[in-house]
Amino acid sequence: MSRSYVVVKCGGAAVDELSKEFYERIVHMRESGKIPVIVHGGGRSVNEMLEKMQVKSTFVNGLRRTSKEVLDVADMVFNGKVNPMICSNLQGVGLKSIGLSGCDGPMIQAELLDEENLGLVGKAVSVDCSLIDQVTSLGLTPVISPLVAGENGARLNMNADTAAAHYAQALQAEEVMFVTNVPGILKDEKQLDYVTDQEVKDMITDGTVYGGMIPKVEAALQSLEGSVQKVTIIGGEEKQTGHSGTTIVKTMASVHS
Repeated sequence: MSRSYVVVKCGGAAVDELSKEFYERIVHMRESGKIPVIVHGGGRSVNEMLEKMQVKSTFVNGLRRTSKEVLDVADMVFNGKVNPMICSNLQGVGLKSIGLSGCDGPMIQAELLDEENLGLVGKAVSVDCSLIDQVTSLGLTPVISPLVAGENGARLNMNADTAAAHYAQALQAEEVMFVTNVPGILKDEKQLDYVTDQEVKDMITDGTVYGGMIPKVEAALQSLEGSVQKVTIIGGEEKQTGHSGTTIVKTMASVHS
């Protein structure tokens, strides 16, 4: 029997501001027969802790250069603060949850992406979601931080958008939601409700999509290469604002819809 997974990625800046409506939406998802899998970042909390501990951190093409010191802080924030907070909030609305990272299993086995420029940032070699199958069959909602397994038990950092796309492909998820601090993709200061993957590629090329949105939409496009039929980018308080975000669909899917 096939299972209907929905991967929900919560962005770093939005994680602390997720509304109660967001968590209730996850409950509704589960009640409607879909299985939510939450993948989170925690960029802003990591930045605050790095500053507090006076650890230097830089970004290269939207990805955090990760030294051993930066990785230790990221691990502490992801797995010691953000992950338990999301689990606690899910349990507050009646959903049993379990906190995991890509190192558990391991679910994502990785190698160094570009050690010279990015340090301890991982590129997936293999993805094994049998642990997710096991915990969700017990009625638990997995909440997964973006650390992944390197060689010989080492830990590596991975962009959470990229990690979410890997889980979506491996689980053959039907949908991916990227929950962020923006309400969706904007063009001429207006939110787009519905775009195709090709239109998104064109918007990256012409500069409509830029900066921190590029890794997000590239991960969305990567997700669409598998079984995923649609990807939605929404704000963390989307129910309160009345927006339902921007939905990206495969070009062929839009022809038949």
